[in-house]
Amino acid sequence: MTIAKIQSIFLILFSLAYLCSCDTDESVEKPSPSFIWKKIGLDGLIVNRLELYENNLYAISNDGIYQMNVNSSNEFLPIGLQGKKIVDIVAISEQHLLASYDKEMGNAEIYESMDGGTTWSIKDTNFIDLNFPELITDFSWDEDNEILYATGYGVLAKSSNKGTSWEIVWGEWGTIATGMMIGINPKINKDIWFGGQGSIENGYLIHLQNDLIQNEWSDLVPNPTVVEEIFFDQNTPQNIYVGWEGELNKTSDYGTTWETLINRHEEAHFFNGIGVSETNSNLLFTGKWIKGSKNQPLTLYYSKNGGANWEEETYPDEENGGILDIKLISTESKERIFVALDEGGVYEVIINTSKL
Repeated sequence: MTIAKIQSIFLILFSLAYLCSCDTDESVEKPSPSFIWKKIGLDGLIVNRLELYENNLYAISNDGIYQMNVNSSNEFLPIGLQGKKIVDIVAISEQHLLASYDKEMGNAEIYESMDGGTTWSIKDTNFIDLNFPELITDFSWDEDNEILYATGYGVLAKSSNKGTSWEIVWGEWGTIATGMMIGINPKINKDIWFGGQGSIENGYLIHLQNDLIQNEWSDLVPNPTVVEEIFFDQNTPQNIYVGWEGELNKTSDYGTTWETLINRHEEAHFFNGIGVSETNSNLLFTGKWIKGSKNQPLTLYYSKNGGANWEEETYPDEENGGILDIKLISTESKERIFVALDEGGVYEVIINTSKL
């Protein structure tokens, strides 16, 4: 057999093999989801929270407060309290801001700005007991009723004069506990959910309506645990998501029944950030922080069917990937997800939802 004939036979076999490998759609893998990751600043800082007020994104960090306009190309700019460990802020208006400062060693202060962060002063307030400054662990502003709520280590209190004087709604000041988180349902009047961790690392969740207890849970999630995040679906207000140490769960009937969406107790994952697309209630996002791990992957969990199934997307170029908070801005074609990290700064993740 000549060399020419051998080459001809080889070419025919190669062509047949190629055709066989391409003749069905099943053999072609789907393209990966379109995630565009961009670090937008504050690298090296612990960004405890993100707050979104109109077009202003506030980053609350261990080095004060930073702000950027989400519709501009500007970077984060410091707006005060640099060098201080800020736990949370609340924007009563674009100009009127309150900040909770953790001085550590049992000391805390509340700072106030009436000019959008240009100047700050310590606020004179009665959020104390027996002269012990109680750290505000979370603010929540009820704009419809003009009531400011705040949680401490073991207390929920409210103020009708924007933080000057407070009255207890639940619990008491000066307790030995880890701290609490609060969420106000944006679609139901005076519907408040809050939770935390008691002195024996016991996690609890409580539901109030008109400041009256509707229900309380102490065994939804195996202890030790703590409530890290409470999130309400803007489009479907009966869908309420709670992030715990070790677990993400959901109720679709105001707490009558609960379902576990993600269980990561063995890995000690804390679910601090939760987001639901404003245009598609079935599209969910969450992030995790791993307890006791300085360096960890930056991974977003996402579900396209309301939490029944989950996929993961990891950004490999970030070593400090522990997620402490996320905030979403949704359009019909994309999601903008702002991600706050433990010493990794802030990322913006743009997702083309047509490719999910």
